[in-house]
Amino acid sequence: MNLLSTVFALIFIAIVALASFWLKEEVINEYKNFTLNKNSGPSFFLKYFDSTRTDKEGNLQSSLQAEYMKHFKGEEKTFLFKPFYTKYKNKKKHSTIYSDVGEINDKGEQIILKENAILVRLPTKTKKVLKLFTHELNIYSELDVVTSQKAVKMIQEPNIEIDGIGMKYDNKDGILKLLSNVKVRYEKPTGDERFKN
Repeated sequence: MNLLSTVFALIFIAIVALASFWLKEEVINEYKNFTLNKNSGPSFFLKYFDSTRTDKEGNLQSSLQAEYMKHFKGEEKTFLFKPFYTKYKNKKKHSTIYSDVGEINDKGEQIILKENAILVRLPTKTKKVLKLFTHELNIYSELDVVTSQKAVKMIQEPNIEIDGIGMKYDNKDGILKLLSNVKVRYEKPTGDERFKN
């Protein structure tokens, strides 16, 4: 009878140990869910967000503005509504990018502008205005590069229209490359004497 009591006591202790382990896991999972639900709102938000980046001498390199900004500490992401990014070169506006929504990652090193993203390279003495339309643009601030893996349409004055998939714009070198499926359409300008038969 002593052996039976010992076996029963060991089985009872094993059941209590398993139940305690299961209960501990359930409490931890419930706490995690409660914490996530409690922190589901933004950590902070701003209306009319405005941020600038300068070089070591204090010269303006870029600015990022948005109508509304929300930061979520748990995700380490910042979401923007109606973002507007401006790149400066030689103390002058060089290009702008804007879209309907945006996201800031890696403490500002990567900015993603989505939904009707438009890049405009402003005209210079040697180049005309260039506009690029796509669904998403990725801005890498430190590298001074803008990329996209989506379909893009590029329009350059006077009458050049280029479609492709994916692009890379190196702002330092001023080179914009379309990566694949490139199709070019050029219309002769009307009234230009060089194109008359």
